[in-house]
Amino acid sequence: MLLEDHQLLSVHWTELSRGIAFGVGGGCLVESVERHGLVDIVTVNIVPGGQIVLEAPLGNATAYWHPGFDPGESLPADWKGREGFSAVRSAPIGVLCDAVGQSGFAFAFDCLTQEGELEFGASEEAKTFVVRLAIADGLAAARSTVRLAVVAPEVRYERAIRELSAILHDGIAGRAAAEIALEPVYSTWYAYSQQITHDVLMRNASVARGIGCTSVFVDDGWQKFGDGRWYAGCGDWVPDTTKFPDFRGTVAELSDAGLRTVLWIAPFLVGDQSAAYANLARFASIYSENLRTWVLDPRHPEVREHLVGVCARLMSDYALDGLKIDFLNSVMVYAGTPSTGDVADVGDAMTLVLREIAAAVEDVRPGSLIEFRQPYISPVVAPFADVIRADDCPADADQNRRSTLNLRLLAISQIVHSDPVMWDPSAPVETVSRQLLNVFFSVPQISMPLDVLPEEHRVRTMELLTEWRSLREVLLGGELSVGLPNEGYPLVSSRLGGRLVVAAYQPRQLELDLEGVSELVILNSTASFALPYTVRDGLTRVGTALAEGSTARPVELGERGFIDVGAWGITRITLNS
Repeated sequence: MLLEDHQLLSVHWTELSRGIAFGVGGGCLVESVERHGLVDIVTVNIVPGGQIVLEAPLGNATAYWHPGFDPGESLPADWKGREGFSAVRSAPIGVLCDAVGQSGFAFAFDCLTQEGELEFGASEEAKTFVVRLAIADGLAAARSTVRLAVVAPEVRYERAIRELSAILHDGIAGRAAAEIALEPVYSTWYAYSQQITHDVLMRNASVARGIGCTSVFVDDGWQKFGDGRWYAGCGDWVPDTTKFPDFRGTVAELSDAGLRTVLWIAPFLVGDQSAAYANLARFASIYSENLRTWVLDPRHPEVREHLVGVCARLMSDYALDGLKIDFLNSVMVYAGTPSTGDVADVGDAMTLVLREIAAAVEDVRPGSLIEFRQPYISPVVAPFADVIRADDCPADADQNRRSTLNLRLLAISQIVHSDPVMWDPSAPVETVSRQLLNVFFSVPQISMPLDVLPEEHRVRTMELLTEWRSLREVLLGGELSVGLPNEGYPLVSSRLGGRLVVAAYQPRQLELDLEGVSELVILNSTASFALPYTVRDGLTRVGTALAEGSTARPVELGERGFIDVGAWGITRITLNS
């Protein structure tokens, strides 16, 4: 339908490799087409109302990966596929993946800041895959050209994403990672929602430190009017003194217990219950029914100055170690509306204010952590947050895995955290293993009432965080390979030097490349006690296997067979050289 609905008879088409073509219309003109390594770079002069269209063979496609990918809609029709993007919403990148994990078509646009929308999907009529970028007025006002990157050869889809992500991040320096960014987190949100107090935090502090967490993320509920799950009281950002009579003292006590404090804030929300509303109401013209509060328009300098001041004050007054800055995407309610401030585009305004907040936080408390979460994951805001976290998915281990892996594929410099892990405390202990093993390729966040958690759950959490820490270097820093997107990434592996970690989230065949591997670690997040495998080079290896709770035993890995593993556990295999 995209090929029929947008005056494509006037589009001028140019052929690239492998049957991929791009077209420009509505006054847009191609300036140049150049090859840079694996990527064709197309520079297009743009005008308002113009368009850039891509068409590629559908081939044996099984999924179209993009930053908001979900396997429930793996391969949308072209009349359905839509994703908005801006500085605080997604990014204009996509990869068409086939049934064996190759990229049939992979592209990215470099317009990361201004708001826009990609239309995409399988064409019923042409039996091809099509993508369209309409040139909005704001985009054309901000820049005269757009660069389109298309991966020229067919490569693994993960590699295609990484190649494109490197281009999108080019010239964008990441924020230096805080020391605590690479350590497990205790989060208060799912554990207590807004019902947090000084006493609640202190009851959990020693247990959190004991299981391996080094920071506590104090979430929504610490602030004045922080009750009721809605945000009509947001805006003042001062502690609720009935919950926290001396909040700086609370932070100091947590520090004495070995925990750094990161504080949640939703600075762009301002409720009419707050004292701040009287001064800020004229800059908050849109009411969010979903959040039940007003949203500040960042295109006004008064808003940006206020927000920077709030964040700096919190860091200074309470000696915080970082901020979890939430609901940034709420400002997109102003996308496409006339601005009465000094900046026309919401994305431009957000890059300004987030840069200033990050600088102010660093100035007040050097080395502090700043966390963003999906969907505000654009490379253009990477310099302003060292941590990006998976979106909310309470108790959904599979979604947590998919979300963290989506972020891992896109991120270059940022540290990926899981959504806080929670589970039913009355469930079998295997539930703990499933939840945590599903987020092993990110930094785990835990959110349970630890002080009343069953002992076997607490012990298992500690065991798994200890195992995670021992594997952290390869899990987070190794070469990542993931299974097919449409299957929800059932197998994941990461290799660094001679260490290879392979995770099974469904009882699938492990395809092992053991050349140069001295230690093979299998994460078995299934109920199976044996997993099928093949060895790529067909050579036999011998060594010693050690599963959790078992004694070491000799093992021989031939060309194919089954590996005995513990259900919901970790097996380490040391291979003889």
